[in-house]
Amino acid sequence: MIKKLSMLAIILCSSLFLNVKLALADIINIKTDAPQTYVVKKGDTLWDISNLFLDQPWLWPELWRNNTQIENPHLIYPGDVLRLRYVDGQPVMELVRDKKAISLTPESKTMTKPSPIGVLPWKVLAPYIRNDSVMSAEEYEALPRLLGDSEGATAFVERDYVISHRLPDPSIDYEIVRKEKELRNANGEVLGYQVRSVGQVELMNGSSAQQQVVRLTKSTQEARRGDKLRPYVEKAYDDLILSAATDQVGILIANIENRSLIGQRDVVVIDLGENDVVPGMIMGIYKQGPTIIDGEQPKYEASQNALKELLNLEERVEQPAFKIGELVVFKTFENTSYAWVTKSSKHMNGGEFVGKP
Repeated sequence: MIKKLSMLAIILCSSLFLNVKLALADIINIKTDAPQTYVVKKGDTLWDISNLFLDQPWLWPELWRNNTQIENPHLIYPGDVLRLRYVDGQPVMELVRDKKAISLTPESKTMTKPSPIGVLPWKVLAPYIRNDSVMSAEEYEALPRLLGDSEGATAFVERDYVISHRLPDPSIDYEIVRKEKELRNANGEVLGYQVRSVGQVELMNGSSAQQQVVRLTKSTQEARRGDKLRPYVEKAYDDLILSAATDQVGILIANIENRSLIGQRDVVVIDLGENDVVPGMIMGIYKQGPTIIDGEQPKYEASQNALKELLNLEERVEQPAFKIGELVVFKTFENTSYAWVTKSSKHMNGGEFVGKP
């Protein structure tokens, strides 16, 4: 906690150092190359469009504050025309929506209502919503596991019959999950297990007091002995309302795909949970250089003599945290959250700080 409070101060000081403009509710910075008119296309996201017009996309609703005809600026449809104009020097967004009269014939009495565009590219993020989650170590370890089959196989695919531990409720569906890695905070404390769903099973006749026969009905990759079984719940998502982080400060833990380098459009895990952030929250990503030991020949702290570090014989210089990107939180858990990197000026390795954008 002390480290996070210290980092919050560093981020704020860095913002002053870099002359970062903090967005206020009544200040909207329109991009110099923003179009005067834009026709919404299928496949657009609200994030794409707000970035087209604004330096701070979370201020999108502010563009509509003087337009009483628009009840919800987050509900925009393909074909809508967005027009940017200025009233008393303030930017205002107008929407022109085609409302053609529809004559119903006996052959056509129903019409499918078009869907509004999403805030984020849900087709890209859907696999992470459906297949990935974070569980506590205790919760994961308590799950029943796959044991093996009559052929002595070590991996299993669709239509295979497998023996598992006895399942607590035979009336529900189960999915197969596998621990990918431990998620730890900056102090080394385990925040949970990153787990991935690799398939689904149905329960078959033939069980004992301790074991159960299951059949794989779906697999996204091979299941293995030792994989766990948990109740299957259909994963859905609600679209988001964008907001900016205020005093939240956390750590970017890792790329969800276990790649060493993290960049734009990657999905990452941060060490802030459901009590800290909400889906739709935008956060800045900050990188702080290593501490410098000042002296006749300045050195980085990691290369400094351990005894001198212990005795603190030379002055330490804390570097400012430079903003190198932004992310949007889209799924929260107890102690962690998933986020999508929307901007990145350089590759990251994990360990970067996240805070006010």
